[in-house]
Amino acid sequence: MGRSYAAAFVVALLCPVAASAQPADPTRDAEARQHFATGRDAFSRGDFATAVTEFERSYALSRRAQLLYNIGTTYERLHRWEEARSALQRYLDAVADAPDRAEVEGRIRIIDVEIEHQSAQAASPPPTPPPAPRIVMVDRPVVVQGVRPWQITAWVGGGLTVISGGLALGIGLLANDRNNTLINTCAPPQHSGCSEADISDMQLRQGLVNASIASAGVFAALTVTAVILDQVLDRSDSPSQGPTVTPTAGGAVLGWGGTL
Repeated sequence: MGRSYAAAFVVALLCPVAASAQPADPTRDAEARQHFATGRDAFSRGDFATAVTEFERSYALSRRAQLLYNIGTTYERLHRWEEARSALQRYLDAVADAPDRAEVEGRIRIIDVEIEHQSAQAASPPPTPPPAPRIVMVDRPVVVQGVRPWQITAWVGGGLTVISGGLALGIGLLANDRNNTLINTCAPPQHSGCSEADISDMQLRQGLVNASIASAGVFAALTVTAVILDQVLDRSDSPSQGPTVTPTAGGAVLGWGGTL
């Protein structure tokens, strides 16, 4: 609040009777002055809610227009812009020759900006809150099962079996086609036989086929063994150990345990 703003408010507080006739009832006048004094003290303490209530009561009893200035100023402190604007405008309407008219009109323009900003905020839809987490209650610890070593062995062995089988099939087909060509070309009695290079080529291809078939067999056996061991261990009587999550009234408890 600027210095002139504060000074004008002090003048309005100290001179509540300057611009209107005295009320006819001395009792009402005394009561109005008492409410005014109480409101002034509350304003000095920063208790603006009490201050504006007392100023409103004083105005209701005395109808002194200067109190509208006090009421509007206090509503400004409370950021109750609609009430502040109404009180200050009524003050200007009631006191035609108000010496602070220009200052009050400037404050009303500022209040109009606040009201417009407040209305824009109220018109904006609130952000959609995230969905609440879904809580599932269970009556026993939840075991977080990991991947067992035999499962990994079975997966790897199965993949290698497929690869080895595919290589054996591909190499076998190529070797068989090449061997048939060499037999038809080199075998007697049409020719004198195959050269050493041709024989070495046939032997190499046949060796690759045999090695691929043997590898596929080994990997297949390993896969079958891993699957059998995994099933046997999974059905054994010993408990399966692993991390556990036990629901409680205040949340959950992490631990290490097993289930049969």
